[in-house]
Amino acid sequence: MKKLVGVLVLLLLATSMTFGQAAKEWTVPFLNCLTGPIAAIGEFLEWGAEYAATEINAAGGIAGKPVKVVGIDTAMDPQKGSVEMAKIVKDGLVAMGPVPEPVIMASMPIAVEAGMVSMTATTSYEYSSQFFPWTISWFPPTLDRLPPLVVGWAKQFKDVSQVVQFVEPYGPWPGMAGAHSKALKSLGIKELTQVDVPTDAVTLGPLAVKAMAQKPDGVILVCNSERAGKIIKELKNLGWTKMNHILVFSSADDPLLTKTAGPDIAGVQVYNYLNLDTSNPRWDKFKVAFAKAHNGAAPFSLSPNYYDALYMIKDAIEKTGVTGDPKLLKVERKKIADYLANVKGFKGLLFDWDMKDGVPTNKPTYIFEFKQDGTKKLVTEVRG
Repeated sequence: MKKLVGVLVLLLLATSMTFGQAAKEWTVPFLNCLTGPIAAIGEFLEWGAEYAATEINAAGGIAGKPVKVVGIDTAMDPQKGSVEMAKIVKDGLVAMGPVPEPVIMASMPIAVEAGMVSMTATTSYEYSSQFFPWTISWFPPTLDRLPPLVVGWAKQFKDVSQVVQFVEPYGPWPGMAGAHSKALKSLGIKELTQVDVPTDAVTLGPLAVKAMAQKPDGVILVCNSERAGKIIKELKNLGWTKMNHILVFSSADDPLLTKTAGPDIAGVQVYNYLNLDTSNPRWDKFKVAFAKAHNGAAPFSLSPNYYDALYMIKDAIEKTGVTGDPKLLKVERKKIADYLANVKGFKGLLFDWDMKDGVPTNKPTYIFEFKQDGTKKLVTEVRG
């Protein structure tokens, strides 16, 4: 009889740990593209989040409990993303993703309706702001953050008087091209007729010919990394020599760009949010671990985003007293949302920043120039 009573007591204790006052483990689902066209990007985003979890757990977890990141593959399918989000919001406290924009647009309304934060840390302000306060923007508004970068690029060269943009009609990219146009106009630089890059384009030579026929002094590439690399090669084949008069936008800054362009990448400039030459103990360790896991490659442009996102979730839980009690799910979800919207002095992997009403302030951006081997040297830091 005593043995039976003992078993019942143990069962009651186990039940109270699961459904009572606090979670034993923090589970953070991550809606990501782990297969399909952008699986390579999804892999290193996932890697950053997992690396943060390993670090956090080694230091004692979140509020003394371990955290587990659960990667959920959407294969870039909006319908699959919606199905998976509908499962998460049933009892999830907080989530990361979705990735990328088509999945965000399909599945974030489900998170909003449920009142659960899901951190869209790789998209533009224009996408994420539609879902405030149940996400935050990782970037300031496009029309605020991109023009100073294009101004910083163009001001290096006195001979740039007319510029052509190659624009692929994907997600926020046309809006980013619009921000570039704003910068060119402010400098009195003529913008030539835009060259549209179809998403299914295979042969890019005719597009380069179309651009060169307009006799531009500068070129801005707003298309995926492989197409950007091919266009660079085509422009050089057509006689383009001033390679630093080509500016590549941040979303194309990944290994396919340098692999596709090969040695022709030398001199080309790119803007992004990641300065590999920054040094601090956490970032230096991250770079070494990333290279070890990625055949010696340096971290790519978006590599730290979900690392930082998990640490921000950690801060939100610890600093608001969130317990993970299912009975308090609605209240604790709101606590996390309120905290994230106005974080002050967040200790990011590369630098500290504040959030104001869901929008980051004081984040630096950079312009780099590629060397022949695909590595980059810093041209300038831009804040604006």
